[in-house]
Amino acid sequence: MNKKMLMETLPPEETITTEEFVSLIMRSCRDEEGTEHDESFYMDYALRKGIIEDYDLLNKNKPLERRRAARIIHEALISELAEKDEQDWSAAEHLLDLYSCRTCVMHIAQVYVKGIMSAREDRLFGPELNLSRAEAADAIIKMLNKKKRIPKSGVRTSRIKTLSPDEARKLLDSDNRAMLVDVRSHDEYRNGHIAGSRSVPLNDITINPYMLTDRRDTPIILYCRKSYKSAIAARILINAGYTAVYTIPGIEEHEYELVRGN
Repeated sequence: MNKKMLMETLPPEETITTEEFVSLIMRSCRDEEGTEHDESFYMDYALRKGIIEDYDLLNKNKPLERRRAARIIHEALISELAEKDEQDWSAAEHLLDLYSCRTCVMHIAQVYVKGIMSAREDRLFGPELNLSRAEAADAIIKMLNKKKRIPKSGVRTSRIKTLSPDEARKLLDSDNRAMLVDVRSHDEYRNGHIAGSRSVPLNDITINPYMLTDRRDTPIILYCRKSYKSAIAARILINAGYTAVYTIPGIEEHEYELVRGN
């Protein structure tokens, strides 16, 4: 489906709804141009695949915000197109509003550095602004065709090192100062976490990155669900001066033996 066809497919209104956007993405990813499925079919499919959330379903007929569009595109890239994340997303850090929505940071950063969605204004992504139909068509085309993208590159001053679970365990066993930190919410932690980890949600680290330890050389190993929040927490700690910050695969990326409770 080319851009002209997408523009003709989209409704005449300035903005696009969540349901319309999701349906276009799913049809395009599944190469179902001309298939007679209605929009509710694609919404249900996207929900099952984790591409959208219950919130999207409840607000399917409302204009789609750019931050939610970024999340949907990012999840579709991973789920439907098997496209890996860019390890260096430092180019997105010049966006002044990148961290205005903590849960959206990685989604916005990935679609931005991949060249799928651009800033709305100079150094402003505009997370809470509604997505126009022109932006929707452009983003979908670039999502499907890498040759249409203009990736953003940056120079990361300090790379975050990812350890394997075995490497992390060896570090924890060999250094009694090392700490394993779960940066998900307290409720998620109670429902299942890696034994020996402590619960420090990303929001708490954002407010006070020095709450973990006064020693800046303390090995800190971070994890979450899909490695997005842990990467953000790691960057915050590194920027705060910590020198031994690591991440490990999230609990949905590796079969850890989890324990429940506090």
